[in-house]
Amino acid sequence: MKSKLQLFVSLTITFLIFKLGHSMTTTPGRPSGNGNPAILLFLPLFIMLIVLIVQWCKVLDHKKFHMRTLIILSVICIAHQVMGVYYQIIRYRSYRDYLAEVYKQQFGEIDWHYIHSITAGLSIHINNQFFNTNTYFMFVSFSLLIWSLSQIIMEIQKRR
Repeated sequence: MKSKLQLFVSLTITFLIFKLGHSMTTTPGRPSGNGNPAILLFLPLFIMLIVLIVQWCKVLDHKKFHMRTLIILSVICIAHQVMGVYYQIIRYRSYRDYLAEVYKQQFGEIDWHYIHSITAGLSIHINNQFFNTNTYFMFVSFSLLIWSLSQIIMEIQKRR
């Protein structure tokens, strides 16, 4: 029970980190200042990834999973990652077009060079594309994928 509670707390903390990153997105059409403080959230998220993997091990350690179940879980997690990335690409393109429309409303024309520059890399203008509910679930799914792959590797080593 304690390990399940710890997992729940870790998932909640991770979700709050994602929400904090999302809230650091500048309002469309407003200047952004210098730098992107949300980049600093990648370190705690990396730590939380390791914590989540360890906690998956603790919560699911006493349960026996068949190899087939682990493989199915891994395939589902991989499929979720692929679909999540595809969804994010669609949302990113849609958001870039939205920023272009806001720019057009403010200045009467679209400066695509500017739009591409503010939507490239780790710009503060697109924090909401890196920190959102979809990427949170992808993060959790990725931690579960790493756990399941480690279980598959251990099972293969046992059989040798």
